[in-house]
Amino acid sequence: MSKAQIDLANLDFSCTYSFEEFELINEQLKTRSLEVNGQPVNLFDLDKNGKLVPMPQATHCMEVTVGEIVRQLGNWNIQTRQNGDVKTAQGGFDFSVGGQRTIRAPDVSFTPKAISRQLTELQRWTFQGQPFTPTFVVEVGDSQSSTSAFRELDDKFKREYFAVGTSVQLGWLIDPKNRRIWVYKRNKHGNVYHRERVWEDVEGGDVLPRFTLKMLMIEEAISQESSESSSENEELQIDCPECDTTFSDHYTFMEHYTNEHACKRRRNR
Repeated sequence: MSKAQIDLANLDFSCTYSFEEFELINEQLKTRSLEVNGQPVNLFDLDKNGKLVPMPQATHCMEVTVGEIVRQLGNWNIQTRQNGDVKTAQGGFDFSVGGQRTIRAPDVSFTPKAISRQLTELQRWTFQGQPFTPTFVVEVGDSQSSTSAFRELDDKFKREYFAVGTSVQLGWLIDPKNRRIWVYKRNKHGNVYHRERVWEDVEGGDVLPRFTLKMLMIEEAISQESSESSSENEELQIDCPECDTTFSDHYTFMEHYTNEHACKRRRNR
């Protein structure tokens, strides 16, 4: 089916769409805008029945939170040489829920190299290969935006991300507006459970070894305020532990260390 055969202005949400049609619709949304029930939409998921699920655009602070989580997770991925894949909601996964293929795009996800390096070209570039899923997922949202908001998010974790047969081992539901965190895991019997955490740093445990999400950094990203004192903004002298280069600010040092040392180690492995 060609792009011309799919009219974004007249999508029928009661109809079933194929994977090829689903991909064409999302491809068009990269350069076009669409409103569904008064909400701007730039991405669709596909449920187990082949129905389109609109994904409304995130508000400013929610998307800033996603960006900060991706930044911290990406730095950890490089610095600890995980060599895995960090993805945002622009990258969907082909979940198999109840025996039916379902396309879902978590706000943030991590797929370890043991999975990503085994993917075929069909799996990498389309949704038509064998289903595969990440080991870690994050949803960022307002759990109190409506009476059903938390239930809908909770169901997404329990019924889809942690469905039988998926690789997901850890999930975080993060609500920066109301400062709430829920952690999702499987127990020894494979059943999914969640626990609410206080609004403080949360660790990745065995799924994300040595990773800790710093909530203060999320708060600073949202508020655009820095916790650095005036003395910390004075000129510094930072010596690279790997070479003889000296830097006068943290950003340049981190960029140098990542590009010249951490990334080179990854390429040489």
